[in-house]
Amino acid sequence: MRHPWVLACLVAAAASPANATSVKIVRNTSTLKFSYAWSTEAAAIPALRRWMQADAEKIFKREAASATSDARQADKSNYPFHQHEIQMSWETAGQSARLLSLEGSFWGFTGGAHGNGSTTALLWDRVRNVRSDIQKLLIAGQSWTGAIRQPFCILLDRERIKRRGGPLEKGGMFSGCPAYTEVTVVIADKNGNGRFDHIQVTADPYVAGPYVEGSYDIELPITAAMIARLKPEYRFSFEAQPPVQ
Repeated sequence: MRHPWVLACLVAAAASPANATSVKIVRNTSTLKFSYAWSTEAAAIPALRRWMQADAEKIFKREAASATSDARQADKSNYPFHQHEIQMSWETAGQSARLLSLEGSFWGFTGGAHGNGSTTALLWDRVRNVRSDIQKLLIAGQSWTGAIRQPFCILLDRERIKRRGGPLEKGGMFSGCPAYTEVTVVIADKNGNGRFDHIQVTADPYVAGPYVEGSYDIELPITAAMIARLKPEYRFSFEAQPPVQ
C-alpha cells in the first residue's frame, strides 16, 4: 500500500490548473513527524508543483537521517530521545496575472529546549515559467534594497521599543538593524486586486531580538519610486502606495 504522502503527491500531479487544490504531504516515522504544504495557487502551476514535491522529498530525507542519527546516539548514551518534528508550508502572499508570490514558513523541533521557526520567500514568473526574485524584476543597475531597509529599520525600532517597554540599549546584541540579507522580503497584494501593493519584511527570532520576542513582521508600501525601477513588463503587476511617514 502506498504511503499517504505519496498518494497526496499523485493526486496533486494529476490535477489540472482549473481544479487544483492546496496540497499537504504528511509522513511520520518513529523518529520524525513531517509535513509539507503548499497553496492552491502554487498547485495550479505544474512546474512549481514539481519543485514543491522535490523540495519536500529533499527536506524529508535530510531530516529523517538527522532524527535517526540522534535516536541512535540517544540509545547509545542511555538518555531519552524526543521525536523530531518538521513543518514546512507555502502560503500565497499575492499574485498578479504574471507573478505569484509565496511566503514560506518553516518550523522545527529537534530535541532542544524549544522548537524554532524561520521564513523564506518564493516568487514565480508565469510567463517565463521559472522561479524569480525581486532583483530580476528590476532594471539593470537598480535596487530596492535602500528603499526597503531604511523605512524597515525605523519601523522595527518603533516596534522593539514597544515590546521592550523602553529605549533600545545602545550597542546591545539586539539593538542594531539587521542586514538586508538577514531578513525575508515578500511582495504582497494586501487588498487582493491582483496587483502588488506592499512589502512584508520579516526578521525571524534571534535576528532582531531574543527568542522570547518572537519574529518581527514589518509591512512597507510599494511606492511610485520603487515601481519606476521595475522593468516595463512587470510594472502592471504593481500599484503605488504613499510612502512611510
